[in-house]
Amino acid sequence: MQELLVHLGYHVYGEPVPPAAGRPAFSIRERIDMAERFLDPAEFEALDHEGDRDAFVHTTDQVWLQLALAWQTRLAVTPLAHVQAVAPEARFGPKMRPEIWTAPFSTTPVGVSWIFHSVDVWRMDNTFLSEWVNTGSPKVILNYRDPRDVLVSLVDFFSRNNGLKFMRYPESAIFGPVLESIEDYGNKLDYAMSDPQMPLLSDFESAISFLHHPNVCHVSFEELVGPQGGGSRAVQLAAVKRVANWLDHDVDPASVADLLFNPQSFTLNKGRIGRWREAFSPAHVERFEARFGHLLDSFGYAREAGK
Repeated sequence: MQELLVHLGYHVYGEPVPPAAGRPAFSIRERIDMAERFLDPAEFEALDHEGDRDAFVHTTDQVWLQLALAWQTRLAVTPLAHVQAVAPEARFGPKMRPEIWTAPFSTTPVGVSWIFHSVDVWRMDNTFLSEWVNTGSPKVILNYRDPRDVLVSLVDFFSRNNGLKFMRYPESAIFGPVLESIEDYGNKLDYAMSDPQMPLLSDFESAISFLHHPNVCHVSFEELVGPQGGGSRAVQLAAVKRVANWLDHDVDPASVADLLFNPQSFTLNKGRIGRWREAFSPAHVERFEARFGHLLDSFGYAREAGK
């Protein structure tokens, strides 16, 4: 999904680590507008984008970090602790206007796609929900994957089997050492299925409402990954077209689809459909379906038990 959005011309903010071309970048005019809207008036008056360009860029970078941090809170997402939202820079920047906590989402920089893995719609800022209901904006996309493959990916991620030097707090502080201490991969899966705090059940359950919401476009990993990841070219093209139409982009799906499977992507590990089949034993299949089978049903993935 990140690759698709970048190739549609968006910059990406949130949990993924986008390529250089997909990282938020703002013109001088955009920086001035953002600072004027959200920076304390006295701080704004002290800015000099012509006489001291370096200081201007540094201060407006901090304005963006403060704005992004505020919206993490307003959207009730898991606070980020990497890349563009690093403490203490985001928390001890210049003084901001109180409007940073009340302004509509439409006042955030244009062309930025906000991607989060864990969103609690029931705790979201009501002014955001009202804006979304009354204007249809921002455009919301639900991207999901077979929960069994997600579990395998989580185990790899937290036990460092994927080779990524990437932290996601607070989970990495707990699950990382625990899973690293378990040598047998099957036992790692057993643990992941038993720990109630493993981010799977709650994340998928909170997304079920979005799956049926008429103002949400939903698309699966299996649809987008294409033949290189074990999927279908025809299904991939249809998914790209559906997302592009949702975002009001007129593009040739084939020209974009060819670029989606990117082995150089920071967070791409295997990128294949059905990896769980190589990792699960029959006992794992039975145990997963006993606890998470309703998620397979809700998201349209076939169960395997008894076959």
